[in-house]
Amino acid sequence: MPKSLPKPAADTNPVAIPTKQRAVYDALRAEIMGGRLQPGEVLVIDALAKRFQVSIIPVREALRQLQSERLVEIRAHTGVRVTPVDVSALVEIFALLGALETASAIHALPRMTEVDLAELDAILHTLETTAISGDTAGFEQANRQFHLLPCRIAGFTRAEQGLQSILAEWERLHRLAFQGTQPPSPEQANKDHRAIVRAFRQGDVEKLTQVIQRHNATALSHYQKLMK
Repeated sequence: MPKSLPKPAADTNPVAIPTKQRAVYDALRAEIMGGRLQPGEVLVIDALAKRFQVSIIPVREALRQLQSERLVEIRAHTGVRVTPVDVSALVEIFALLGALETASAIHALPRMTEVDLAELDAILHTLETTAISGDTAGFEQANRQFHLLPCRIAGFTRAEQGLQSILAEWERLHRLAFQGTQPPSPEQANKDHRAIVRAFRQGDVEKLTQVIQRHNATALSHYQKLMK
């Protein structure tokens, strides 16, 4: 990990250049998700500012963003620490995933256009090709895109933010608490993904709700068995 922020390359598109806050956020998030920064570890803002060679302002902003994803805790008088991994939150996480995904999908249904359906099809194709090739990281990324898209179509920005936060918490929990365990079958997951797309195309609210709930219940059951 470099000790200072990367210098932006000469680019005519300023949007492509990451801000200092984004660079600090990306670096810390990667270290938390990867386990380099351990659960419970204390983060000192002044030390982080010195490490990344920035002022404390972008560090504070990055930490607030990480707090919104439940990756760090910011407490008055006690400072900042990496959030502990809570395996007991498993049921709550999947309940919230199911609720947010279902609500977003139902409200996205009447707004769904052919362009939106084509985007879902494209993501589904990526899910299927990454499942076949064994590209776990690619599958996870496509899976996240698949489940977030209905939020944007529905215009549910709060649901999207909540879903992103819960997915981040789940991704970290999965990596640290279930490392080395067998994940649910991606082939079975993709059967559900295909059924979701089919329900969107048919405008079938009941089937859509049914498949999303089953999709999350199957994953929850899989990880609960691993905890026994």
